[in-house]
Amino acid sequence: MFLRSKAEARRGLLLCLFVLAIITAIIAVPYRYNTSAAGERGKGLNQRTVSEEAGFPNYDIREQKDAEIADILTGYRNAAGRDSSFVDSVRQGFIQGENQLRTRIPTLAIEYNNDIRIPEVIGPDPVKGRAFLTGATRPAGKRHADVLINFLKENTSLVGATSEQVDALKVFSDYTNPDGNLSWVELEQYIHGIPVFRGNVKAGLQSRESLSV
Repeated sequence: MFLRSKAEARRGLLLCLFVLAIITAIIAVPYRYNTSAAGERGKGLNQRTVSEEAGFPNYDIREQKDAEIADILTGYRNAAGRDSSFVDSVRQGFIQGENQLRTRIPTLAIEYNNDIRIPEVIGPDPVKGRAFLTGATRPAGKRHADVLINFLKENTSLVGATSEQVDALKVFSDYTNPDGNLSWVELEQYIHGIPVFRGNVKAGLQSRESLSV
């Protein structure tokens, strides 16, 4: 009885070692394969994709320091033949456009971005009551994009764009939520077929009512 138990113990130990060897092989083989594959990729079999073209690195002016941004923008404006007086007139147009829209929408609230100080969010303050940027009723059959375009053309000073530039905007998206009570439309600006960075405008519309945000 003792000898039999001892033999069974040896067989159990061998079985455990065998199972452990199999588990080690399962873990080690993929690792070894991945290491080899990585070495092959380093030799150029699979080249890493990049999101930029050679000679045209990605650039975001917002990553520059404040002092550097001022110098960069000044250089761009000078290259385009725009001086500080032109910038001042544009900013004055924002103020005039805001005051004009506020005469019709007393609860108007406008947020300006922090870098180039242009209107970024335009809408009535919901805390002060319900209001709409355009008429209370959207004409039946009128596209969401048309409602937004008309608003932009009526407030060119506030948005800093001419009527011609607004007409040239392209519809990027136009969709309605499953409940059918809220729609979103987004327009984008292109110059020579290239989308303009932050040259887009997005608006929310209720089912039979016009711009609310």
